[in-house]
Amino acid sequence: GGGGGGGYPHGSAGTMPKAAPPAPAAPQAPEVTLDAATYYQQVKRVLEPDQFREFSANIKKLNAGQQSVEETLEKVRDIFGEHRPFLFAQLQKLIRQAEEEARRQSGDGGEGGY
Repeated sequence: GGGGGGGYPHGSAGTMPKAAPPAPAAPQAPEVTLDAATYYQQVKRVLEPDQFREFSANIKKLNAGQQSVEETLEKVRDIFGEHRPFLFAQLQKLIRQAEEEARRQSGDGGEGGY
């Protein structure tokens, strides 16, 4: 009779390549404080000159306290139109930031307007 086949020697399994550290899901953007000047430039690039004039007129009224935030956003949304929701969202963020800053600065209980 024939001899049985020899089994293969059990060496250590090939060393696994080190797995890369798991990338964080949804990279968290660093706290970007959207700054108004940058935003204005962006809007200016996107809008027609007369639309931009209308836009800044509304912002001036808001800053002067002649127009509420809601009113301003409503008018600006009309200026931007349906196809520029990102600009509108950024404006809301900017206004919210400005409001929070104003609240922080008028933390002495004074009547804080815009």
